[in-house]
Amino acid sequence: MKPEGKVEEWMCRIDDEMKRTLTTLAKRAVYQYAKEDRIEWIRSQLGMIAVVGTQIWWTFAIEDVFR
Repeated sequence: MKPEGKVEEWMCRIDDEMKRTLTTLAKRAVYQYAKEDRIEWIRSQLGMIAVVGTQIWWTFAIEDVFR
């Protein structure tokens, strides 16, 4: 993003873009989780994305137990 306009508006646009990017990365990571070896999957992800993806899959597993 180019630093154009008021600083407050520019920083809000950066924040919005970071959120979109992290959402995209998280969705891809969750999708790939079941298709890869877990250790390799963790190594290929950003730290917090790996944590989020692991927690999502753990939640799926727990929900399946209660069904």
